[in-house]
Amino acid sequence: MRQLTYFILLLSLPTALSAQTVYSLKESIAFSLEHHPSLGIYQNQVEIANQKAKQSLSGYLPQVTSSATIIDNLNLQKTIIPAGVFGPEATVVQFGTQFNTQAVVDINQTIFDMSKMQGIKASKPYAELNELQKEQNKEAIIYNTSVAYFQVLIMREQLKNLEINKAKSVELLEILKNQLKNGLILEKDLDRIKVSLNSTNYQIEDAKVKEKMALNNLKNSMGISIENTIDINVDIDFSKYILKSLNDNLSVHQLVENKISETNYMLQKISLKSTQSSFLPTVSAVAKIGTQALNNSFSTAFSNWNNFSYVGVSINLPLSTGFKRYSQMKEQQLVLNNAKRNDEINKENLKLKFENAKTSISTAYSNYLSSKENMDLARKIGDVSEFQYGKGTANLSDYLNDDTAYKNAQSNYLSSIYNLMISNLNYQKSQGTITSYISELN
Repeated sequence: MRQLTYFILLLSLPTALSAQTVYSLKESIAFSLEHHPSLGIYQNQVEIANQKAKQSLSGYLPQVTSSATIIDNLNLQKTIIPAGVFGPEATVVQFGTQFNTQAVVDINQTIFDMSKMQGIKASKPYAELNELQKEQNKEAIIYNTSVAYFQVLIMREQLKNLEINKAKSVELLEILKNQLKNGLILEKDLDRIKVSLNSTNYQIEDAKVKEKMALNNLKNSMGISIENTIDINVDIDFSKYILKSLNDNLSVHQLVENKISETNYMLQKISLKSTQSSFLPTVSAVAKIGTQALNNSFSTAFSNWNNFSYVGVSINLPLSTGFKRYSQMKEQQLVLNNAKRNDEINKENLKLKFENAKTSISTAYSNYLSSKENMDLARKIGDVSEFQYGKGTANLSDYLNDDTAYKNAQSNYLSSIYNLMISNLNYQKSQGTITSYISELN
């Protein structure tokens, strides 16, 4: 039975392993950029812009409509001819036929309509706006996936350190148990180790919960169902996430967010011109081709057809709509003014983000160096205390205090690495280089 169970486990092992995919940072981002649900939404927005461009252009193409009607005049209208026209008394007459059948084709070709021309002009920047928003969404996906990946990475590193610390405490606990049996230490010394071990166990359980939450957040950022099982590559050299030099110059006009702001301003200018053009006349060429049958019985309603047609030019000159169009124009002017101000504010905000990101990454790097030095120093002190305690030249309290200081230094060091990586991401995002930065990572 044991052999059979072992054989079944061996058969199921490859399946269990294949169900869990291990992702590097670049692989996680590549998966996100292919499967995140928001990508389809922004792609649809691009297609919507293309369709609206076709709709705008269609306004200047010939508009052809056809219709067919049959009318049964149940009671023809009567007309009274006054007395003295055909006789001394008034005469009641009816004009027309009971059945009127008609088939016509109407053709309308716009010759001049400034409002439609502005609509055609707006189609290009509108399409560009949707492409820019699509690109902005991609940058957001890269950023969110990277942040989520770093969270899992740091939690894994913290768990690894905690497990090492736990193993060390367990080993020391067994030693102290034997020493207690031999009367070499007091029971309170053993209790101190138990307290330290319990604290480490609590930190491990807390870190496991946070690691699971971080992994779920990563799956969500990648567009993977929460029920799926994934893992990350924890064999990472943290030093490659440390930026060696900073760029002091920012090209605001190259940032996607600034391009979106400028495009919105351009679209608002076109919208104002479109409103202003409502005061101009519209000119169209019109034509109608038709045929009709006029009969007094239904049996002949579709016979005896007579053709007719005409061509002409239609000029529509808006004279007065109260104050509506003038008010709309003033409204569009105010909206345009706000769009210009918002564009200027946006440029300044982008510059501020860049400067703050530079300051933040510099501070994060200084904290990283300081915490690394502090951790190395705490490790050195802890090693000395451990050696002295083993030789009996240091008491347990000193050893535990130095060990606790080292654990705190470890935690601070991991926090500094995480802050440095996030600051680096913010810096790359602030200067519009996050996509190229990620692509250059090995």
